[in-house]
Amino acid sequence: MRIRMRGGRLHRPNATAMRRRIFISIFPFFLLPLGGCTYHLAQIQEPGRAVAFTTAGPWRSMIYAAKTDSGTIVVDLGFVGAGHRLRSRLRSIGAVPGDVTDVFLTHSHRDHIAAWKTVRGARFHLWMPEEPLLEGEKRHADVPSRLATSVFGRTGPRPGEVDLRPFSADTAFVVGSDTVRAYPVPGHTPGSAAYLFRGILFVGDAVARKPLRGYGGADPLFSMDPRMNRQTLIGLFARVPMERVRWVCNAHAKCSEPTERFIRKVTR
Repeated sequence: MRIRMRGGRLHRPNATAMRRRIFISIFPFFLLPLGGCTYHLAQIQEPGRAVAFTTAGPWRSMIYAAKTDSGTIVVDLGFVGAGHRLRSRLRSIGAVPGDVTDVFLTHSHRDHIAAWKTVRGARFHLWMPEEPLLEGEKRHADVPSRLATSVFGRTGPRPGEVDLRPFSADTAFVVGSDTVRAYPVPGHTPGSAAYLFRGILFVGDAVARKPLRGYGGADPLFSMDPRMNRQTLIGLFARVPMERVRWVCNAHAKCSEPTERFIRKVTR
């Protein structure tokens, strides 16, 4: 422990400061599985109509925003610097934060909810079991999330700060002439969800891609129950109308065509 002299007195760093230093020193090792480039992100861009982009460097936490004829929707809300990035990228499709009518969250880990204040006037959709985790009434089960909360505190809204619209089963949300189809996929977190929109199946962190392994199910280090995740992915691909799916994208900007080989890898 480093001891400093201040005004002739011995000064010991307080416990919170020490925890932050320790966490900052070890957290990069947690990021190694998430590192690397984006995959096929260009395939889900629609110039002037929809944009997908990443936040926070090595995390590659993705945000997707799309204009509809009745407002703008957003899928997930990124990590560090997400508010500024979201404002900038919304401008690229001719929108501003006030135009965002609906936010669809795949789950409530801190690296996917950072820009919530930027679009706090929107309706927030998530699967019902995730609501107390987003609002801080329950804690996530995985060790990295617990460590981050103990060091940096919570990042999500408190009860009543945003208009939450939790759904309880597979649900279709009509947004103008578009439809967002929502599917519960618990396992990575208790209330993880997937969304199908314009041929893109957003699966959150229920699917991970590692540099050596390639695609697979949720990363056990960051997940509540990898076995449950596997079972719900099997169920997801059985009930989603796969003929409508052009790309499957996780929450860290890794996209793949929904080939039989891909589905086998992520569900085995």
